[in-house]
Amino acid sequence: MARPIEEILEKVKIREIRLPDVRPASPSTPLSEIYGHFEAQGRCAVVICEGDTPVGIFTERDVLNRVILERVDPSTPISELMTPNPKSVRADECLACALRSMVKEGHRHMCLLDTNDRPVGLISARDILVFIAEHYPKAVLNLPPDLHQRMLRCEGG
Repeated sequence: MARPIEEILEKVKIREIRLPDVRPASPSTPLSEIYGHFEAQGRCAVVICEGDTPVGIFTERDVLNRVILERVDPSTPISELMTPNPKSVRADECLACALRSMVKEGHRHMCLLDTNDRPVGLISARDILVFIAEHYPKAVLNLPPDLHQRMLRCEGG
């Protein structure tokens, strides 16, 4: 019998799930190079660090809300565009902790820190969703697009 998802989210530590490698950028990195970070990491978020200290995060939301709307010059340093003081979570915390913080703060990405407060990656809402889908594939992958949808007639042959 499958364990309830609440139990899994409370017991599984963030460090136990597969997360892509993340390469931080420095505050002086030009915007034009940040897109390369997105591409190389397969993520739409980059942690901005001064040494081992995370000082900001730059995400696809920033591209939409700041870069495109304001027509920013590609040579602009990312420090002028990033969201400062990024929200973070420790890698040894449970998935539920990260999810609660994301929901409470309205973030899709959070900086992942080790026990010495050094950035070791990013966790996204998508990462958590993929983890849940892997544990409950029948329940997640077979849901109709509208949970309250009622079929008026049988489909298929």
